[in-house]
Amino acid sequence: MRTFFVRYRVAGAQRRMTLGRYPVLSLAEARERAREALAAAAAGEDPAAARREARRADTTFAALAREVLEAKAATTRASTRRERTQVLERYLLPEWGKRPAGSITRRDVALLIEKVARRAPVHAGKVLAVVRLIYNEGLRRGFPGVEANPAHMLQPPQRPAVRNRYLTAEEIKIVWRALDEESLITRCFFRFALLTAQRYGSIRMMRWTDIEPGNVWRTPAAHFKGRRDHLTPLSPEALAVLEEVRMLTGGGEYVFPSARGGPRNSIRTALSRLQQRTALPRWTLHDFRRTFRTHAVRAEKPAHPGDPVGLGIPPNVADAVLGHKEASLGFDRYTAEPERYLLAEKREALERWGRFVREAVGEPFPGPLLLGG
Repeated sequence: MRTFFVRYRVAGAQRRMTLGRYPVLSLAEARERAREALAAAAAGEDPAAARREARRADTTFAALAREVLEAKAATTRASTRRERTQVLERYLLPEWGKRPAGSITRRDVALLIEKVARRAPVHAGKVLAVVRLIYNEGLRRGFPGVEANPAHMLQPPQRPAVRNRYLTAEEIKIVWRALDEESLITRCFFRFALLTAQRYGSIRMMRWTDIEPGNVWRTPAAHFKGRRDHLTPLSPEALAVLEEVRMLTGGGEYVFPSARGGPRNSIRTALSRLQQRTALPRWTLHDFRRTFRTHAVRAEKPAHPGDPVGLGIPPNVADAVLGHKEASLGFDRYTAEPERYLLAEKREALERWGRFVREAVGEPFPGPLLLGG
């Protein structure tokens, strides 16, 4: 968690003022606030004292929203913080930013949700969730003027449709070959995602030091959706992809870094290019996980001719690979190291999956994945 500060002097005394936390406050916004504070200090004013006075009087929705999101930032995953900030800046602040927080009514919320739903039905639910969070937390914190949650009892007009998209063996080949035209890091990022069936958020934060002896990738709880450490055994195919990208990024911290060396920011542009290049029915990076599970749990020897052939992996093992926690097991009581549950079975499953992908891509198999043979 990064926090922006500015140091200044007033009446000969050095002071420090907190500007805000990233990413709720962007770098550009922090710089602008710092310039304003330094200008005020140069004029003999104390910007921290002035801001305290302003906060006592600021009861706008914008003030409520930023106070709540900053308070929740320390216990919220980075991806969730970014999504909430985007919702706030795109949909909420333009509508209600300067209004008193207590003046927002249930009808205001309902009309905004309907407006969003007409253009982006899936986003409507996210907007409603953020409004509900802001006002629930505002009530708990006793924010001035907030006496009720205007989002109470409201429901999104349309629930997001459950996706069932997965890639066939032929589509895996098409996507894999289309990656040949991408940069080394992008190419390896997508191929590694396919071979490990892990979430985008975990892969983008993957560090070289997260790879443990025995070729096991440990995703720390801070970067895993289940808020616990997760172990992913690396198949020979996945290791070959890592060896390819190590030539470029092995000297840094992150396996798939951004241009500035930090964790990768987004794959949207690359995904859009690939979607157009492959000309397949719409697919996303998250569909790689469904692709793995679909092929994994199908019977290796179907009972009826014509049924699709799979890898015959037990569903609970496939779910363990994906990081889905079995609700029927008390993990804390089952073992002192829940992340090691079914580790050997996960290794076998991912090795079989790596061979499946290799066969799907066919010969000649592109790139150094031949090293995994």
